[in-house]
Amino acid sequence: MTRLTAQFGRLVSIGLIAAITLGSGEASAARTLLADLLARKPASTGEPAMSRLALEACLRRAQELDRTGIALDYEVVEIDRLAAEGMFLERQLESEMTALGGYDEAALKDYQARVVRHEAIAKKFQNEFPVYKQRQQDYDAAVGEFTRDCAAAFGADDLAAVEAKLGIK
Repeated sequence: MTRLTAQFGRLVSIGLIAAITLGSGEASAARTLLADLLARKPASTGEPAMSRLALEACLRRAQELDRTGIALDYEVVEIDRLAAEGMFLERQLESEMTALGGYDEAALKDYQARVVRHEAIAKKFQNEFPVYKQRQQDYDAAVGEFTRDCAAAFGADDLAAVEAKLGIK
């Protein structure tokens, strides 16, 4: 029983780390860079504007970043789901820990199955969360570059031509 108790203690600490690390509100919806770019007011006559080629590159980059942001949103939803399931199992295991002596063989097997599932969740979280965090940091950096590189105004005619070329409505 001491091995099971030690294993459980390790799982509890992993669950707490997951809860603290992710926290509520960690997931934020992907920015709509394309929609934001298209909603910008075109440059006034005589105002400096980016070239049609630069505008096309910005629109393509915005589309790509929007797809990446949506994929990241799905990843964080899955991570949140794993963390929630892990915390649920943790609480259930915690409450059952005191009553273990009174369980029959089938109940002990069920308990052990929950411990195994909790450990699998903890391991999956440990493997996937750092990868997600790196992707999120890369995405944030790319959005920063996009914001900097595509900050210039553009002509309304250029926008209409590029939208037609790219099939953007």
